[in-house]
Amino acid sequence: MSRKPTFTQLCEKKEQDSPSLYHATFNKNVPSILKKGLEQFQTSNWIKAGTGKRYNEDAGIFAFEHPEDALRWALKMEWEYKTPDISIVRINASEHWEQDPSDDFNLQFGKGRSMRSLRNAPASDIIDVFPIADFGKPPTREMSLDEWLADSVQRMSQ
Repeated sequence: MSRKPTFTQLCEKKEQDSPSLYHATFNKNVPSILKKGLEQFQTSNWIKAGTGKRYNEDAGIFAFEHPEDALRWALKMEWEYKTPDISIVRINASEHWEQDPSDDFNLQFGKGRSMRSLRNAPASDIIDVFPIADFGKPPTREMSLDEWLADSVQRMSQ
């Protein structure tokens, strides 16, 4: 005879079954994100060389389906902006996310898709935040980049 799951167990299962997305951001933005959620119409961090235009002319919030892609993007941000102060924000995905239409070559070959939402993501959609500094650096942990990525993805999945 099987027992019915409790309400708490059903809620935990729903959270585990819900797809997540991963948004890379500067640590300085995390307190506001935790309070207000992810909001559109923020200053773009990325513009096209030569034209100075945004990669996406429309407003939007951007995230990745796979945590490894978000980690790679965070490393790109670290390199481009010369700062180790980057975090990955895990959020619940909802039906209003679509594939990012950007022509940025870096977004074309990940483990998952790069996604865009044309709506704000409320703070209630935030699951947790991972400062990438907490994962250490591959050389100091005596790991290859691939080993570090796999270990960091596993740690984000716990």
